[in-house]
Amino acid sequence: MASGGHDVKAEYLLITGISGYIGFKTLRIALETGYKVKGVVRKKSNIQDLRKRSQLVVKGLADGQLELAIVPDFTNKEVFGKALEGITAIIHLASPLAEAESNFERTIVEPAVAMVSTILESAQKVSTVRRVVITSSCVTLIPFEWNFSPDSNTLYTAKDINSNPTTPYSNAMDAYWASKALARITTQEFAAKNPHFDYVNLLPSVVIGPDDRIQADGEAAELLSGARAAVLAPALTSDLNSAFPYVGVPVHVGDVARAHVDAINADLIPGNTEYILSSDTPEGVQWDQDVRQAAEKFFPAEVASGMLPLQGSLQTIKWRVDAMSTEKAFGWKFTSFEETVKQMLAQYIQLKQKG
Repeated sequence: MASGGHDVKAEYLLITGISGYIGFKTLRIALETGYKVKGVVRKKSNIQDLRKRSQLVVKGLADGQLELAIVPDFTNKEVFGKALEGITAIIHLASPLAEAESNFERTIVEPAVAMVSTILESAQKVSTVRRVVITSSCVTLIPFEWNFSPDSNTLYTAKDINSNPTTPYSNAMDAYWASKALARITTQEFAAKNPHFDYVNLLPSVVIGPDDRIQADGEAAELLSGARAAVLAPALTSDLNSAFPYVGVPVHVGDVARAHVDAINADLIPGNTEYILSSDTPEGVQWDQDVRQAAEKFFPAEVASGMLPLQGSLQTIKWRVDAMSTEKAFGWKFTSFEETVKQMLAQYIQLKQKG
């Protein structure tokens, strides 16, 4: 049983995106909580990779707690619909596979909206589904143009939404922001049609933290990808510097995963609701200053030796967001940025020192 008398044994979850950074952590927490899970992957090789990376996956497959289904195209309603048989709740974390083309509408925006539409329409045809939890994003709160003239005084809440993204899109990031906003709007509009299930939209900020997919004999370079590389730059080297500033709103990957699993519990989280996932709110963090301070506080020997040279940088745009109401609803506090950086650097150091 989970909090509030919620019976995890009565649930059968379908989770998309389990090969990814957030999805893998979400799968682990769902299994550890006791949920029966059907994980959806795009290809057979993903299954072998998951087995290799987690004994929890191996055990779950052996004892029947976990099943893995291959769905190459998440916008294929017929194939995806078959995977929903007997499912009581869906956690949708997967993102469309981006293509290196300049037609952002076709390659980024349309697939994101189509994927969410497919999941919602397929769920409507399966009577057992009662809730869909969707990974949205904090970028849906504001238009992309906000970055060029940021409002660092307003407190943005989950009620805010970029309801009319500006076209044409100037670059892939602009299109990504729009795709998240339009997918969120699609979900809201679908809910207004009164389906037999409800939804919870979760809006993470900059997702960082250690990566559970990296094994002890892995390479430090595996950790230094995407946002994690840019965020750790102030503790490492200028080679990792981002070409653009980041909004100062981090969130630990474990908290994002935990929120997705907790959102299944209708006794805890009401339906047709949306929540911002972000730590250190409402004022946020200063990437440069706070990363360097954490490195010097927790790893002084590695700073002195040059393993953590403190030579990179990351400019911060201040963005005030409300995650206090999320903490009140879910009943726990977000992991602090200082602790998140400590965990990331600890994994980086362990990988560098191996062997």
